[in-house]
Amino acid sequence: MKKESCCKISFPKRAFIAFATLLSVRLAGMWMIPLNETTEARYGEMARKMLVSGDWVTLWHEYGVPFWAKPPLYAWLSAASMGALGVSAFAARLPSLILSAVMCWLVYDAAKRREKKDGLTQGGGKNAGLTAALVLASSAGFYVAAGTVMTDPSLVFCTMVVQLAFWHALHDDRHPKTWSWIFFIGCGFGLLSKGPVALVLPGLPVFFWVLIRKEWKALWRKLPWIRGTALTFAIAAPWYVMAEIRTPGFLKYFIVGENIRRFLDPHWKGDLYGFAHAYPYGSIWLFGVAGLFPWSLVALKWARARLTTQDGWILYLVLWNVASLAFFTFCANIIWPYVLMMQPGFALLFAAYAAREENFIRKFVPLTALTAALLAAGAIFAFKAYPQKIANDQADIVAAWKDTNPAPNSHLLFWSNRMEFSAEFYSGGRAFVTSDPRAAELLLTDKTRDCIIAYAYNEDTLPKKVRAAFHEVTRITNHRGTRILLCQ
Repeated sequence: MKKESCCKISFPKRAFIAFATLLSVRLAGMWMIPLNETTEARYGEMARKMLVSGDWVTLWHEYGVPFWAKPPLYAWLSAASMGALGVSAFAARLPSLILSAVMCWLVYDAAKRREKKDGLTQGGGKNAGLTAALVLASSAGFYVAAGTVMTDPSLVFCTMVVQLAFWHALHDDRHPKTWSWIFFIGCGFGLLSKGPVALVLPGLPVFFWVLIRKEWKALWRKLPWIRGTALTFAIAAPWYVMAEIRTPGFLKYFIVGENIRRFLDPHWKGDLYGFAHAYPYGSIWLFGVAGLFPWSLVALKWARARLTTQDGWILYLVLWNVASLAFFTFCANIIWPYVLMMQPGFALLFAAYAAREENFIRKFVPLTALTAALLAAGAIFAFKAYPQKIANDQADIVAAWKDTNPAPNSHLLFWSNRMEFSAEFYSGGRAFVTSDPRAAELLLTDKTRDCIIAYAYNEDTLPKKVRAAFHEVTRITNHRGTRILLCQ
């Protein structure tokens, strides 16, 4: 008996092993996989442009073309990270990982407080806290976003802070005033992360919880609405004003186009930077199931269970889970990151149910959490083993160009009719993308040894005299096609 107990690994230790594995695999992916086209490479390149230009107000989609679709919080973080660590995919992605780690700690703290209060789990609520953090960290959508250059990690962080701050402001016995101010600070930075949606999404569960519970007096008494609202706008408004002054037309496009037209019109033609992502109404619920994998399947064991709490904690978590999915149910254009906003609430709700089954926590939670690490490790292996079938970036062909020792004043033309943001990022802004024959012909008149990258399928569209002046250096194939490096 003594030998058996000595060899038995406690739940906190197994949870630590799971966290360490998840983190190690995520760091490996951030380091080994280049920025993927189009979304991640575009956001990474805009952050790089912000850093090298010193313009911390306007996001630039390409040189001379402002990016009005998103506020700059993610870019500030990625640009600052690259300024400190050097320009790389890893540095651009690092802020997302740090924000995600803080979110895991926040749900750990919230679940631990709750179960310590209810006294339902061993260790003063520590097991419940670890369960919530593991569920969040290893949910498929959250795990992918945790090491990706996107606006969504900062948005999810801000909305989660707002929703937890609201609850703690009403129920924390030690620091309710501090949490009440954090609520409005989170709203301010939320406006800088993705705009008005950062107020709408956390506002829905708060509103309906107050409505159902009739907590209007507490809502007004516990939160400093007048001074807090002033603080929110003091944080966010200066950037909105400066952005409109720098590039007039921003506010109309962003507020009306990105936040209203995109929501209502499945065939919105006003998108300046991409295309509409139209799916059948209700698809967001399927995205939610996929984004929460594998926990969306595990949670089915409690589908018929009924939990209630006197202070409305379970109701609040249910509303947190349902509100964003319901909001996007009749949204005309959706993408998978929209489900991320409900995932912290799901992790807390999962932990609340799991707390009633201590054996389930000890036996299954750490092992199930490793599913995400296993799948991610497989994806990294597949990328390294079969880049010609999976890779969706230009890092390899740009590396081949760098091996030719190009002169500092030489040019790299990427012959394409679509933006190749990863080519810009990995060339340090040296690559310029065009399909204009006149731009290619100008390479013949300068006095530098220039290079061209073209796809095999559009090589013959290069002006004949330009193609004749360049010799082939190498060909590299990936998921996007075969790229040809041509140099003078």
